[in-house]
Amino acid sequence: MKPAIITVLFLLAMWPKALLAQPPLDREQASQLIDQALKNEPLIWLPFPLPYDVERSSRDKDARLLSALHDHGLVIREDTMEMVTVEGPSGPRRQVRVGWRYDYPVRPEASGTVEGFYYGRGRLKNILELSPAYLIGEYYYAEAYIQWYVEDLQDWVTDPAFLQARTLRRSQESFEKPFEKRVFLMHDGSSWGFWQGQPGIL
Repeated sequence: MKPAIITVLFLLAMWPKALLAQPPLDREQASQLIDQALKNEPLIWLPFPLPYDVERSSRDKDARLLSALHDHGLVIREDTMEMVTVEGPSGPRRQVRVGWRYDYPVRPEASGTVEGFYYGRGRLKNILELSPAYLIGEYYYAEAYIQWYVEDLQDWVTDPAFLQARTLRRSQESFEKPFEKRVFLMHDGSSWGFWQGQPGIL
C-alpha cells in the first residue's frame, strides 16, 4: 500500500501548474495596482551630470537649460576662470576663459536622493489592452498596455526655456496626449502586484 500512496503523492507534486486554476484579474484590480505603482515612482529629469562647466558666453542648449535651472533655484553656480591656449591668425596664444560651474545645492548622495530633478508623478489614464494570466515558471503574469500622464507637475517645468526638453514638454501635454507603455503584473501565489522588469526574471 505504501508504494501506491507514495506514487499518488509524487504525481500530485508533479501535476502541471498550468492545469491549476488561473488567479482572476479584472481591469479594475489591474488599474488600481498600476496607478498606485505609477504614483509611487517619482519622475526624475536628468539632462546631464553635474557639476557641469560652461563658458560664460555660451548660448548652446545645455547652457540655456542650466541657466533656467539656476533661475528656479534648482542648481547653484560659481565663477570659474582658467588659462587656455587658442589658435589665432598669428598662431597660438594664451587667454583667460571665464565661465560658470553648475552643481546641486546639496549633493544627492548627502541628502539621500537620486541625481536629477523631480518634475512630477505618473498616473494611469487608461488600460488599452490586458492579457489573460499566463504561467512562467512558478508564477502567473499578466501584461497591460497602458496610457499614462504626469500629475504634480512642478511649476518650473512650464518655463519656456524647457520647451526644448522633449520629456518636459510632452509631460505638460500628457493628459490630452498620454504616454503609452507596456507594464507587467505578477501573482506571487497569494495576490497580484506590480512587477518591475520582464516576466520570469527575478
